[in-house]
Amino acid sequence: MNAEEKFVTFETQTILWAFLAAFLAASTNVTLARVLAQVGSFTLAQIANIGNAVFLGIYGLWNFDISIFRWEAFAWFGVLGVTNFCMNRWVFYNGMKAMGPSRHVTITSMVPLPTLLVAVLVLGERPGPLVLLGTALVVAGVVTACYSPSKGRWFQAGIGWSLTSMLVFAGGGYMRNRGMNIMSESALLTAWAALVAVPTGEMFRTVFPKRILSWERVGWSLVPLIVLGIIFNSVHQVVMNISLKGKISLAIPIMSSTPVFVMILSSIFLRDLERLNARVVVGILITFMGMAAIGFGRYG
Repeated sequence: MNAEEKFVTFETQTILWAFLAAFLAASTNVTLARVLAQVGSFTLAQIANIGNAVFLGIYGLWNFDISIFRWEAFAWFGVLGVTNFCMNRWVFYNGMKAMGPSRHVTITSMVPLPTLLVAVLVLGERPGPLVLLGTALVVAGVVTACYSPSKGRWFQAGIGWSLTSMLVFAGGGYMRNRGMNIMSESALLTAWAALVAVPTGEMFRTVFPKRILSWERVGWSLVPLIVLGIIFNSVHQVVMNISLKGKISLAIPIMSSTPVFVMILSSIFLRDLERLNARVVVGILITFMGMAAIGFGRYG
């Protein structure tokens, strides 16, 4: 095995794909944050799902090899479409609208934490010192970044949306891993999940009051940002699926670096929408270090 082959190991590819997924996720959120300032969460979620279904559907069908078709993979991504692309995308945008991109993404990137709790409480794992240190850093970082008394609360109003989204994301990573390992067609499976989400969202819209789920008018001035955000998001979905085809334990902690990218991009492009003070910046960095410590502590 030569030096080049040693470098491009399966684990190395997972790491590189995960970092790229983190950057693309940050780019998507910062781009759509401007749209979200003028459009409701349900409208943006449905537009994003339609965009994913069309953009990735065309690409996925063009490159699809029918000989590898597996209905089980479509079943996993169908469930993912209902839980993550439909319900959680709406929850995610509600959280981002209430908390701001940097604080919101910091919380939603805490996915390794619930997996750690399950491992300890259900599977009986005993976390080492590095994992315990990482957990403490995560809690301290989130408290530091999100402590902002409002409306009689200790934390900024809307934090519940972010926490809920984070918990649903944790289950979504497992579904992506199962589906991708059955049939490695990232674009087509993602398009299928988004396609399932659109009619599911419309079904929910007929049940819930209009003040909760409703379509809103979208101005033409927002179209370029929406198209750019959909492109970023579509590529991100594919890259994330590829990274999660590897070890979830390796990919998810690395993708937790998304808040750092969001913080950097927000400070450049969203100065008029989100003010990042020193406390928020320190909290985000502490959270990232905690996630990295949990990842290294559990999986070396």
